[in-house]
Amino acid sequence: MRQEIRKIGEIGLMGLMGLIGLISLMGLTSCSSGSGEGWEPELPVEQGKQGTSEEPAEMLTPICFSGYEGENQEVNMVKRDAATRAGLQLNDAGVTAFTVWGYKNMTYDELTGTYDADASKMQTVFPGYAVEYQPNSAATTTTNSSNWEYLLAGHPTQSIKFWDWSAAAYRFYAVTGYTSHEPNTPNGPHEFSIVADATSTEGMNATHYFSRLWFSTGQLPTYADKQFGKPVQLEFLKPFCRVRLMFNYSYAEEGIRLEDICFKPGADYEAAEGDRVKIPLKGTFTVSYPLTGTETKESFTISNIDAPSRLEAFTEEYIPEGTEKWYTVLPNNTQGYYRLRVLVNGAERWATVPEQFMQWQPGYSYTYIFKITEEGGVEIELVHSAVADWTDLENEYSVYNW
Repeated sequence: MRQEIRKIGEIGLMGLMGLIGLISLMGLTSCSSGSGEGWEPELPVEQGKQGTSEEPAEMLTPICFSGYEGENQEVNMVKRDAATRAGLQLNDAGVTAFTVWGYKNMTYDELTGTYDADASKMQTVFPGYAVEYQPNSAATTTTNSSNWEYLLAGHPTQSIKFWDWSAAAYRFYAVTGYTSHEPNTPNGPHEFSIVADATSTEGMNATHYFSRLWFSTGQLPTYADKQFGKPVQLEFLKPFCRVRLMFNYSYAEEGIRLEDICFKPGADYEAAEGDRVKIPLKGTFTVSYPLTGTETKESFTISNIDAPSRLEAFTEEYIPEGTEKWYTVLPNNTQGYYRLRVLVNGAERWATVPEQFMQWQPGYSYTYIFKITEEGGVEIELVHSAVADWTDLENEYSVYNW
């Protein structure tokens, strides 16, 4: 646990340090008026111990933010290869504001791995603060490290927030273009519902970004990139993923003709039109952020799927290996297994992709590669070696953002 017992020193050197701390606090708090629900210490301030290589110095350090897109990651369903690009600042994608919520957990149960099982101990730090991008403003205030600022003239109730070194954990999340939020009860996840529209470029551009949950106990080496006292870098996504199918060959490609390619949920081949699953392109994406308990990752569901806005199947003319044809679709964890039907030199061939490989997470690009054998069949090779749970993928793969 991060909680430590602190003692106020005797008059003398420690008394002098206390006076210095008092002066420092007065200087920092002059940037803001009012008090929020987060950690805004009252005078006098207890001086903490000086930091070591394992523990940062305990001082009044303002919390500040930055927003960025993650890296492009294409998940190849046969081989572990990928092409990535550096993540962009959120403003480079044309987004200049987001709303952020932040909480700190004050207790941790080592036996159960539970943060604040008693929800009343969880404390609100940022109850929906507006954060705006202000060009050329980095380092001009104590709450601005990369041009993103929450001490705003139009929001006088937003006050400066400081890191609490005694917190067991912090967690932050944000959304863009969001003006209203009704949180659930304190002991449950907070949720946002976003209309996700992948039917057109216009629809995708209008769909809001949401952030992944920023969670950290501040401890090294687990959270080396999420240290207490450092700027909170929020990674933003749009609730889409991309899918493509490709073919390769166990022998010369010449003379092989592929026709009537159809890749879709397996149950649809036998189901009546009204019972088909189809592939959702538009619906309500709900992201949930846990605040207490053992969960430290966000989760999502898809609902209210717009019936006319569905993809019947991944169908296309024959595309040579290496040619990209991407489909943008909604994430989906419950769509069942998929089947590929294709005519190989006029002969009907089938391949089945198990359900566990058809769980699409937001922000990822998926490539399914089917191998054409010498006998003219179609099969998938080594698909199991390229798929893992999202929590495992985050350390091995980065993500594609829109």
